[in-house]
Amino acid sequence: MIYSRFKLCCLLGITLLWQTVCANVPNLLQGTRPNIVFFLADDQSRPDHAVYGNTKVPTPTTLAFSKQALVFDRAYTGQAVCAPSRSMLYSGLYPIRNGCFLNHYAIRSGVKTLAAYLRELDYQVILAGKSHVKPAAQFPWTEHMNPMREPGLPRPVIPLDKMDRFMAKSGDQPFCIIVASEYPHGPYIKNTSFKPEDIQMPPYLPSTQWNMKRATEYYASIAQKEKEFAAVLQLLEKHDLESDTLVLYADDHGADMGKFTVSDRGLRVAFMARWPEKIITGRTQALVSFADFVPTAIALAGGTPPADLDGKSLLPVLTGVSNTHHDYVYGVSHNQGIQRRSVFPQRSIHDGRYHYVHNFNSTERIERERAAGKAINYFLERGAKEHGHPEEQLFDTQLDPFEFKNRAQDPELAEVKVRLKAQLFKWMASQHDHLTESSPVTLFAVKKHHLNQSEPQYKYIVPAEYSGQVMGLVDPHLITSQTNK
Repeated sequence: MIYSRFKLCCLLGITLLWQTVCANVPNLLQGTRPNIVFFLADDQSRPDHAVYGNTKVPTPTTLAFSKQALVFDRAYTGQAVCAPSRSMLYSGLYPIRNGCFLNHYAIRSGVKTLAAYLRELDYQVILAGKSHVKPAAQFPWTEHMNPMREPGLPRPVIPLDKMDRFMAKSGDQPFCIIVASEYPHGPYIKNTSFKPEDIQMPPYLPSTQWNMKRATEYYASIAQKEKEFAAVLQLLEKHDLESDTLVLYADDHGADMGKFTVSDRGLRVAFMARWPEKIITGRTQALVSFADFVPTAIALAGGTPPADLDGKSLLPVLTGVSNTHHDYVYGVSHNQGIQRRSVFPQRSIHDGRYHYVHNFNSTERIERERAAGKAINYFLERGAKEHGHPEEQLFDTQLDPFEFKNRAQDPELAEVKVRLKAQLFKWMASQHDHLTESSPVTLFAVKKHHLNQSEPQYKYIVPAEYSGQVMGLVDPHLITSQTNK
């Protein structure tokens, strides 16, 4: 009996000691001031990675990297468009709050970004490659190393020589380098060695002759991106920086049938982290967001992340103290300011399994308003018809990972839908979103690809009677500003 009590006390003591150690592990990395290298690929879908199940795609570098890294299985951006995704990554704020929720648009005045936060903490902060964020004054990089043209390639490549010279003389001051590749974003590499039989198409893309040919070029562009990532890793090895550097890899968002949407194909991204002997390896099911990068970088640099950021430090996950992170992640889409510009604002919420989507410009809504005697805007009706989704969608991504079956009207998931919908609209209000369940759908004054402007090269034609000035356009920043609420 005494022995049993002694044994129990020992076990309790060990448990308490372990809990104390674990509780302090994140603080062991807090302020360690490593170098940070974030390699960001452009327009690559998560299913098009060997580490996420594709056995044919040419991703040898990311696959090898994953075996030394912590692989995130539930990582999300907040908007599947280039500028909004990057602005979120660099600000720690979801698109509505940072102001860039339309492509080619600037962030809101006064929004602070990664470069400003880390420079205040005595980091050198470099952007090497593609920018696609603005205004420049709010992204005060120590240096922007522009991408370089290379003969025979359709897009510029990352500036490896400049990065090499920088690492050679970086000295004791820590650095953060965002390596923003332009690959595999189209136009794809036409001179491809891949053949249709080399392709593993995701189940949501039909294997038509055109799709297969295009995929062979896409694979060639993926291979170019892998080559660039390998070169960056080789630079770290060359300059003996591996042990002092946290390397992160991510795609900015998904591509085919994912980009411009709030589907998992667009918002769920490849994401991995490597820091030898400092963070754990393997896989994690933690639900994480691009908004988490800025607070993580600030914490590593020794600062205190602002409490009002949408993200939170990933250190507990990186050190294995926690295998959970967020209860929910969110998605935004508008489809204005892009080439096809079919207006279709969407908001979504994901709890790691269930994904609820609210479509604010559905044909259901158009018909309700028409029946109520309201005038119907041509551009709204056009957008609703082109997309064709119902007002509500709900997917069980555990059983249906590619979101083929909408279960929004399934009585078995009625409570799930009520919970997610309530939380989504609560979050939207906290973000100063202009949309509510009953508010009119807004048409924005955009910088490019105007609604009334025909552009045949993008298969966008406006009938003559609708090519005049569009009335009632509003400023995106003004309607979503905190002072406007």
